[in-house]
Amino acid sequence: MIELYAVTDAPGPPLPGRAVARVLPSGRLAVVYAPAVDVEASADALWRHEELVEALMEQTDLLPFRYGTRCEDEDAAERQVEEREAELSAALERIRGAVELSVRVRLAEVPAAPRSGGDSAGDYVAAKARAAGFERAVSDGVHEPLRLLARTSRQRAADSPSEPLRAAYLVDRNRIEKFALEVARLQESRPDLRLLCTGPWPPYSFIDA
Repeated sequence: MIELYAVTDAPGPPLPGRAVARVLPSGRLAVVYAPAVDVEASADALWRHEELVEALMEQTDLLPFRYGTRCEDEDAAERQVEEREAELSAALERIRGAVELSVRVRLAEVPAAPRSGGDSAGDYVAAKARAAGFERAVSDGVHEPLRLLARTSRQRAADSPSEPLRAAYLVDRNRIEKFALEVARLQESRPDLRLLCTGPWPPYSFIDA
């Protein structure tokens, strides 16, 4: 059993020092993998997986596999790549030269949630409408300026009403600094919000785009 880390261009990137991973060329592509260790999933194992993928990302464009993706052996991995070569090659071209940046927006102060019982139906509906309007305002005022700096973006479901925006952006490597400066500008202009920008990450959110 082997664990898969990423698909890259053949013949594959140099591997980081001390890495147990190996490179398996397959046509125009290559798979980075390592022998699977039969242990239960853990935070340490997840971190080791991500550490290697991020180290590879610094050297080359790649399609990352999520932690826990496995194949029976090298032959099985090679067959999968061969069968999907056109699809994987096209996906690699879409993310070439770009990385993923993540932005989460939280309210500086969490307002009281609208109550469906204690207030009148009209008050409840009005409070819900205000919340929806606020989310639209955050999308227009924060998401749109950032989206314009990215090739594409994906919004995700928020954890709670106190998080009106959570999004991933596919950003050209040479625009990372500009993107970060825009986040800082937006933060300065919106003291009612807390903006958190993280990355660069492997483009997990865009590998099936």
